Amino acid sequence: MRRPNIKSSLLLIFSGIALLFGLVAYLAVDGLRKTNGSTEEIATRWLPSVQASQTINLNMTNLRLAYRDHIIAQSAAEKKTREDTIAVAESTIRKSVDAYLPLISSERERDLLKTIKESVEGYIASSAQLLVLSRANKTEEAGQYLGGEMKSYSDKLKEAVATLVELNVSGSNQAAELSKTVFASVEFYLLAAIGFAGLLVLGAVFFVLTGIANPIIGITAAMRRLAEGDTTSDIPFAGRADEIGSMAAAVEIFRQAAITNKRMAMEADESRSRTEADRIAAQNQAEADASERLRIATSGLATGLKRLAAGDLAFQLNETFSPDFEALRHDFNQSVTQLGATLRAISESIGTIDEGTREISSGASDLSKRTEQQAASLEETAAALEEITANVTNSTKRTEETRKVATEANHSAVISADVVSHAEEAMERIETSSQQISNIISVIDEIAFQTNLLALNAGVEAARAGEAGKGFAVVAQEVRELAQRSASAAKEIKGLIQNSSKEVEGGVKLVRDTGQALKTIGGFITQINQHMDSIATSAKEQSIGLGEVNGAVNR
Repeated sequence: MRRPNIKSSLLLIFSGIALLFGLVAYLAVDGLRKTNGSTEEIATRWLPSVQASQTINLNMTNLRLAYRDHIIAQSAAEKKTREDTIAVAESTIRKSVDAYLPLISSERERDLLKTIKESVEGYIASSAQLLVLSRANKTEEAGQYLGGEMKSYSDKLKEAVATLVELNVSGSNQAAELSKTVFASVEFYLLAAIGFAGLLVLGAVFFVLTGIANPIIGITAAMRRLAEGDTTSDIPFAGRADEIGSMAAAVEIFRQAAITNKRMAMEADESRSRTEADRIAAQNQAEADASERLRIATSGLATGLKRLAAGDLAFQLNETFSPDFEALRHDFNQSVTQLGATLRAISESIGTIDEGTREISSGASDLSKRTEQQAASLEETAAALEEITANVTNSTKRTEETRKVATEANHSAVISADVVSHAEEAMERIETSSQQISNIISVIDEIAFQTNLLALNAGVEAARAGEAGKGFAVVAQEVRELAQRSASAAKEIKGLIQNSSKEVEGGVKLVRDTGQALKTIGGFITQINQHMDSIATSAKEQSIGLGEVNGAVNR
């Protein structure tokens, strides 16, 4: 069977440990949840039910004591006070019975609470006879009634309350036992899981020590021996199929390489010794041969240099040298030949130099004439550049003046737009005044109509008056004619004002159109001003550039 690798083994071990701890955590949380559920059930269900039952029993005792105090009271006022206490006690016991209703968790509890409620109501209902006897100061009969007829209700209530308390105590005990059972179960499983986890950890430690640590220690010792030169010892654990076996196999490769290197080093030492002896012998022989060849070559070169010093440029070394110095002989012969040719060329070049000198003198003269011509051309060019520079400068000035004119035109357009705006406002005010005048004329027209109507009525009344009203009739007629003339004049004035209003509206429209046109013209003038600024800037730059060119030409 193939041995699993260390990575898989460790992964399996730690996964098991993690799973086991997860199981332990789940068991602990589940046990705590169940225990908490039992505790919460006791705290929120059983104990409040027991407390509520005891409260009912206590309130019943207080009600019975209130009835008893009423019996033993001596005066009517005291009995009246006891009756108030009885009313409070009756209300309190009813509230305590109602307070138990939300705590009911079974039909048995519901039946017992119903019995308790019936007993309370019966006890309170039967107290009417008790109060009658007590008010009549029939103390003995009232006491017998309280201990006889009414006692049956209180006994029945106490029995039901006792049963209810016993039921709730039993439920509380069951919840407590369940909590103990859950705790014991969780404790057992936790201890078992912890024990198993301990065994698993011990197994993991044993596996790490025996399967990883000890083999690594053995391989490390083998590597240390191999580093010290011990190649005879075998590498342990080389046959394993996991990572330890791979490490041991790699160390074994190093051991085999060290053995091979040691064998090759011994063979190399032997070969190096033999080669060294052969090299020394060959070197001695080569040095002797080289010395002889050098002697022959130096002797031939000495002879050639003597002939060359005597002025014999036709001398050549014809005796052959050894191969190492044969190139030197050829170089010497070639140098002597080239030296002779060079001396002959120098002689020929002297005549050529003289002729070239004369040509240079003639060329210098021509160059001087052409230089004078170029200087004259440059002067003409400088004059032309000065003229162009002056023209560009004038153009720049005119452009600047044009820009100023455009700026003033723009300013004038803005002022004109303001004037037109004010004119438009004035025309609007005139239009408003004309409308108001038209309204006033309408009022005058209405007054004339009313006056005419009154004059007509006055004429009718004067006619009825006969001779006595003739003078009044004449006056009424004059007033009527005056009213008619006023109405006619008012209509004419109204017509004129309406015509004037139409003309004013036309004028307002024209003024608005003029203002809009002036705004448009102002925008165009602004754009022209911007373009003129750009042209002026470019002209200045051109003027400066031409000035620099002119200065360079003049220099």
